[in-house]
Amino acid sequence: MKKLLLFIIVALLILPSIVLAQSDTLSRDEINHISNSVVLVLALDSNGNPFASGSGTIIDPSGVIYTNRHVVEGGSDFAILTLDTVGEPAKLAYYAKPTLVHPDVDFAELQINRDANGRAINANSLNLPVIALADAPAQIGDRIYVFGYPSLGDAHLVMTSGSVTTIENDTLNGSRIPYWYQTDAQISPGNSGGLVVNSAGQMIGIPTEVRSEQKTLGRLGSILTISAIRGALASQQTVALPTQLAPMTQVPQANNQGNNSSGSQQLKISINKLEDNVTYDNAVGIMVHVTATADGYNGVPLRAGIFGFWEDGTPIVANNRASSDARTSEGQITVQQIVTPGYDDTIYRDMWFFIPYDSFPDGHTGQFPAYIQAQLGVDGQDLSAFSDKSAFNYTYPDKQLIIDISNIEQNVEYNKINGMKVHAHINTLGYQGEKLRVGLFVYWKDGTPIPGDNAPDDNRTTSGYLTVQDTITPSHDNSEWNDYWFFLPYKYFPDNSTGDHDAYADVEIGLDAQDFTSWSLEESFTLTYN
Repeated sequence: MKKLLLFIIVALLILPSIVLAQSDTLSRDEINHISNSVVLVLALDSNGNPFASGSGTIIDPSGVIYTNRHVVEGGSDFAILTLDTVGEPAKLAYYAKPTLVHPDVDFAELQINRDANGRAINANSLNLPVIALADAPAQIGDRIYVFGYPSLGDAHLVMTSGSVTTIENDTLNGSRIPYWYQTDAQISPGNSGGLVVNSAGQMIGIPTEVRSEQKTLGRLGSILTISAIRGALASQQTVALPTQLAPMTQVPQANNQGNNSSGSQQLKISINKLEDNVTYDNAVGIMVHVTATADGYNGVPLRAGIFGFWEDGTPIVANNRASSDARTSEGQITVQQIVTPGYDDTIYRDMWFFIPYDSFPDGHTGQFPAYIQAQLGVDGQDLSAFSDKSAFNYTYPDKQLIIDISNIEQNVEYNKINGMKVHAHINTLGYQGEKLRVGLFVYWKDGTPIPGDNAPDDNRTTSGYLTVQDTITPSHDNSEWNDYWFFLPYKYFPDNSTGDHDAYADVEIGLDAQDFTSWSLEESFTLTYN
């Protein structure tokens, strides 16, 4: 079940200089209506975590949203945040799926299909505010208004205004049409997929941030016209979305080797900003904003990621609580994404990554200098483009719980009972005098908890699964158990089976009568039935 995303978006900015309706301006009522039709689109990875953002526009009451193709690239799912009232924060309202992703035009269409809790909804039952599409193309000098969410970190809905300064025609579906508008209105990264309206409040195009110099698809500051969007819809061509792939297995290089250039192909990546102590999705950590450029890699899946190093270049090893996709095969802290450029000259101007502090290693106190490096390369190959080092200081928390499995002994006899003995190492910092609970849990290879039908109540969880648990009370601020062991009799395991069965164990620790908050890595073992 997908976790409910909770986003607190700071208050909507409306320019104080907006005036009431005149011949070439929008009224406040029109601005309010338009604001309610523009949405914040969050691209989610396969674990339901946002990794990129853009804007979109509702154009049908049933929840059809127009946006840019590059806004949805790499996403496994999409969260839609809407604005109920001008001046109030945008809130998670729906989830959506792509129904059209054009292979040549930087255009995509999303369809709302679930509510904020992930429950399926009947799109025809929706009655969402929409924007009318302009019938006639804009002309040079026409007044226009741009709406969108410039970035996730400071996600205000922002309106800017200006004029159409240039019209660029191009051929689509065999017809010569207005393809791009250039404007002097300010368009910021994150506005991609948003809305541009004329003075009548009608949609004339989509502000587009990713650019292609060769094909003029998405130049910085350009507007993809309604004519081009209608042409994309008429062609009815779709392509498969890139999927979220497994984390890389090679160890990234710590030294900065600069950016890669080979013939007409070039990859560049740089860190724009590193923010400490950012709260995101109920966690506190580091948010890293990067810019990535790919020249000559149209349609080639690329892997972009950030990696943590201590000041001396030693990789920062993630703790046991970090998920498998937040570490390399060697255990180094990382966050990575797959992106597939849609054009020969593609720029991702604000790709961001979040590392929770809870993923950092345990067992130390004080402050340690470190740095983050961003890296980019063709997926499945060594990363070849490197950013400069972005320094920060990591301060270890005052209270820490660390637990690891040292080894598992099979066929151990204890109190004349045959079973398995699991040895653990425990270290507690800042918990002097506090009662802690430690526990052993066992699972079949596929992750299914092993039932404890044959075990006494003390060796079953409330859900009926096998466990061994006890309580400990540290006597010092820094207490350590070098060989704390758990014994689990074989007779407690399920019977009526034969042969070898692969399984694994983990050990966990937390305050007594509360949830376990720290755990070991999985340790495999084989259960043999005679």
